[in-house]
Amino acid sequence: MRLRRSIKPLGGALDLTPLVNVVLLLLVFFLLGSTFVIQPGIRVNPPVAFTSSGMRDIRYVINVTAQNPPLIFFNNQLVTLEDLQAELKQLAARQPNTVVALRADQQVPYGAVVDIMTRAINAGVHILNATQPPAP
Repeated sequence: MRLRRSIKPLGGALDLTPLVNVVLLLLVFFLLGSTFVIQPGIRVNPPVAFTSSGMRDIRYVINVTAQNPPLIFFNNQLVTLEDLQAELKQLAARQPNTVVALRADQQVPYGAVVDIMTRAINAGVHILNATQPPAP
């Protein structure tokens, strides 16, 4: 005995509206549920150099801002001169021949830059003065 089907499949186009709604709801859910981490930057305006050889891959940076007294940041952490020298000594003990970039504002007194450079050299790290590339 043969049974007849009473349900026929629909032959129309597939409706994508529910799928798009679910995808957009998931997108909104993840956007509102995620956290955005904004990296704080230290704005430094170094002087312009007449020649530029390009900086190598520098992992450690000392930023000096033009304030009175100048603020010193080592890898985006505010430090004093004594703390900077101690951290540079620890860095030199862990990784000999480490290169540290020094970025200082144009308005920072030359004596402060030389003091930081001297402390870095005495700590045992190599110092590299970072400047802006020359204008084309």
